[in-house]
Amino acid sequence: MSFPSKTLNKFVRALFASLYLVWVILTIPLAFDVGGVNCGLAFSLTLLVTYFILTTIQLLARRTRYFKWISLVYYGQHFLIPSLLTYFLSYYSNDPKIESKLNPVLIWKFLLINATPIITILEGFCSLLLIQAIGQTVNWLTMYKSDSWLIISLIGSAVVDTGAFYCLYRIYVLPITIDILESSHLGSLLTLTFGLCLYGIVSGKGSMIESSLLFAYIVRCIYETFPSLAEGASQALANLLTSASQNVRNEIPKIPPSIMNPISELVPFLTKTFPSSLKGVWEYLVEALQKLPLSLLLNLAYRIGVFYAATKIIPSLYKSVSYPSTTSLQQRSRQPSSTRLSSLESSERVPLKSRKSFHLKPPHHQPPSAFIRLIYAYSPCLVIAVYTHLMLSYIGELGVELQVWPIYGNAGTKIVVHPWKFWNWVNMATTLILYVAELSNNESSSGGGNSLTSHWKVE
Repeated sequence: MSFPSKTLNKFVRALFASLYLVWVILTIPLAFDVGGVNCGLAFSLTLLVTYFILTTIQLLARRTRYFKWISLVYYGQHFLIPSLLTYFLSYYSNDPKIESKLNPVLIWKFLLINATPIITILEGFCSLLLIQAIGQTVNWLTMYKSDSWLIISLIGSAVVDTGAFYCLYRIYVLPITIDILESSHLGSLLTLTFGLCLYGIVSGKGSMIESSLLFAYIVRCIYETFPSLAEGASQALANLLTSASQNVRNEIPKIPPSIMNPISELVPFLTKTFPSSLKGVWEYLVEALQKLPLSLLLNLAYRIGVFYAATKIIPSLYKSVSYPSTTSLQQRSRQPSSTRLSSLESSERVPLKSRKSFHLKPPHHQPPSAFIRLIYAYSPCLVIAVYTHLMLSYIGELGVELQVWPIYGNAGTKIVVHPWKFWNWVNMATTLILYVAELSNNESSSGGGNSLTSHWKVE
């Protein structure tokens, strides 16, 4: 009887979490677009502080008798977000001198502007972590499950490389202006990326899928460095989606009547049955979606995706350190199916007690699950901060000048750069340096390292 209740609780929590994420994605751009920069900052700060306080109270009261009532208040905030947005829009429209009164808003803006290097470099680190996790997982599946995964990885790598090379080709054919210094940086960076990818594949310290994903990520960073490229790519993708939706509409009349008739009868029934308040909510959602640039949604989805993946990968890395090392798992390389079958047949003759390395015991030190649960609990705060930072970057509030030398004072020759471009270049260089360090630590016979998969069980 407890299983359905647990499943229902998980479903309800996932539903409310999705609802909160949807409200955040839709309301913050409206606050910036309708109410201005200060309105958007104040609204996002209020969302972050409210969520942080209610989450903290809920965690502290988890083992008390007031937990159900506090949970009711906690989930009630999801339905107050539209009211908060309406309040801030009306408040800022009535008082134009609000900037001098809300010092927390100015502090929030200062923190977000100066968080550009942290967010950018952390994105690169998490992306590299995800790339290596994908490479090691595919390598493990190829060695211990089926050689078909090798074919799948080759096809996937070819598709990724084709898309990355096409995007790279667009850089040289589009009418954009890149100065000599940026062109030299771009050429040097791409040359280093090609060299590292080829070295990883040839030496066996990397893999094909890792190299293709790393190359695609560097191309993505190049597009983010030059806003005109990102806007052009977003427009091309929007045109592709528009043409695809138009093709789907053209195919609707070809659907058999046995399927179309129930649908055509259901839609008017739902339109008459739903209350008028839901119609207003639907119109509000449509209007909010029209305010969102496609490139903004893609960047948000990518950053949230890699940050979430990192929270799943890091505990696995911690667990692999706690497990005992096994030479049989580390020395095993890719073999043809016939060779692997013969080796498995010979291993079946060995008593089970001599094959304990294939069924590893849990580590003595459990992974920091409590810390990971805290990250999950407060993850919407990170989403709000990253999203607000992206909004500031898209409306040009991150500034256009960053003095990198001298760091303090005005004496001597000044070096002033564009902050967004500068930290993107630093992110790409840091990612490549980290990948060089990873390749230098991998063994050539390991097929790209196995720090993530070394403790996985082999049946």
